[in-house]
Order: sequence, then C-alpha cells, then structure tokens
Amino acid sequence: MEVVLITRETVVKFFKRFEVFFLPILKFLLGLFIFSRILSIGFAHEIIEPFFDIVSTNMLTLLFAILFTVMPVNLSWLLIIFIITAQISASIELAVAVFLFLFLVFLFYGRMAVKESYIILFVVLAYMFNVPYLAPLIIGLYFPVTAIIPVVIGVFISANIPIVLDSLEPTAIDFGEMDIPGIITELPTVFTDAYTNFAARFGDSSAWVLEAVVFAMVVIVVYFVSRQAIDWSKEIAIGLGVFVTIMGFILMVVFAEESIPIFSMLMWTILCGIIAILVRLFDSVLDYQRAESVQFEDDNNYYHVRVVPKVIMTKPKRVMRRIRPQAEPEAEE
Repeated sequence: MEVVLITRETVVKFFKRFEVFFLPILKFLLGLFIFSRILSIGFAHEIIEPFFDIVSTNMLTLLFAILFTVMPVNLSWLLIIFIITAQISASIELAVAVFLFLFLVFLFYGRMAVKESYIILFVVLAYMFNVPYLAPLIIGLYFPVTAIIPVVIGVFISANIPIVLDSLEPTAIDFGEMDIPGIITELPTVFTDAYTNFAARFGDSSAWVLEAVVFAMVVIVVYFVSRQAIDWSKEIAIGLGVFVTIMGFILMVVFAEESIPIFSMLMWTILCGIIAILVRLFDSVLDYQRAESVQFEDDNNYYHVRVVPKVIMTKPKRVMRRIRPQAEPEAEE
C-alpha cells in the first residue's frame, strides 16, 4: 500500500507542477474527439457542402479543436451547436429542430451554469465510451445535487442521437426549382410531416426516461452519503451508488420490461465503481486512524469540528554516507 501511495503522490505532484500545460492539451484532445465525431456525420446541405470539399475533414477537425481549446466555454458551446447544425443541414427541418433544442439548452442553462454545463458533455461522452454508469458516481461526488438537471439532459441527448442520425433524409423542398411563395406554402407541410415521423420514433424510445430517473437517484444518494461525517463516507457513497444503479436497472427489466443485458450491465457498473474509487484515490486519501474532534469557541459561536488528516507520502531519499578507513595507530617505540 505504501508503494501505491508514494506513486499516487508522485503523479499528483507532477500533474500539479505542469498543470498549466496539461489542461490545454487535454482540452485540445477532447476537442479533436468531439469534432471528429461531428464532422463524420457528413450530411451537409449542397450550398455549404463545397466548403467541406475544399478543406479536408482532418484540417477542419484540427482547426475546430484549436478554437475549442482557446475559446471561453460559452463560445465553445456555440461552436459545437453551429457545427452540428451544419453537418445535418441537408435535412433542413431536422436541423432546425436540433438547433433550437441545443440553443435553448445553452440559453436557459449552459450560459448561466457554466461549470455544470460540462456535465452534459461528460454524460454524452460516457455513453459514447460505453461507461454511462460512471457519470452519476463522479457527478454525485464532486457536484451539487442540482447537477441532476444536466444529467437528465445528457441522457436525453445520448438516447436520441441514434434517432436523429436514422432520421436524416434530404429535405423534400427543391429550392432550385420552386419560387419563394411556393417554398413558403410547402414549408408547413414538410415540417409537420418530418416532426410527426420524428415524434413517433421518439415516443417508441422511452427507456431514456427510466435511465434518467435511475441516474438522478444515484446522484442524490452519492451526494448526500459522501457528505456525511463518517469514516470512508465517499467510498461508501460509491458502493451505494453502484448498488442503486444495479437495482434500478434490474427493476427496469422486471417491471418496465426493458431489454437490458443484465450481465453486461453488472460488469460495466462494477468497473465504473472501481474507476470512481481510483478517481477518489488520486483526489485525496484520508487517514481516519488519526482523526480527532476539535472544539473551540469565539464570542458568537461554539465550534465542534472533526478533523481528518490527509495521507501525504513522499519517496524516501537515499542518504549517501562516505565511509573512510580509520587511520592505524602508530606503534610505540
């Protein structure tokens, strides 16, 4: 265990020392992944499609990743929204719906809760990497309980990405052959038909609601248990979060008759719990054996505080000693 703690302390100190370099690099790599996935949709309208043909996809991915790295959070969100809209613009009615939804989420939530808006992206990425059960565990540990809102939004977006991609069809309006009055006349019918079909497919996929409820329960349990004044509260919270996740999805299978692979869910949930424990390990390690209660007061209040010291390990330094041979005593005459 001592070797693990020393290794952890070395890694944490190394990261903090070069944090100013690591964080932009990590954000740049995140931007590369996000925009490579967005630009792979390739369903842009014929008006803007020549632009994507002139500049290669790799160059655009690199450019957008650099902009994502240097831009403030709000501008980064707007960049993502506009690139997504451009990539599905061949289906104008669907592009309008996606743009309005994402822009409203940004306007009424992302713009006001900047830090928590990253949770939406975290949940979507967790689904992409097949570790969605990790998101509520980490969020419950390090975010307030209001983080339930972005968790639900992230689950909703993740569940409907396949539906949006499957619904991509060229718009039924031929802008090249129809005049403006004809286009205006056809727009309501085209939009109504497209949204009716999309709503029907969306209604068939209601599992995301139950998943959002389970994840919200996990966030609440992990949040409140991890903040209790008991030993190993955060580790216990992670364990309870894993238990609530497993039981929640089992109840979905039993009562809601959702088709969820139980064994796969169990394995991935336990793995996500282990990852959450590792994240907690690199955050801080507490020595509960040296915990003590401190009592003090001032003119207005009396304080009763429980102090738990952190475990700080340092690599033992080697002490080099130079051994000199002792001089032999001179013989007496």
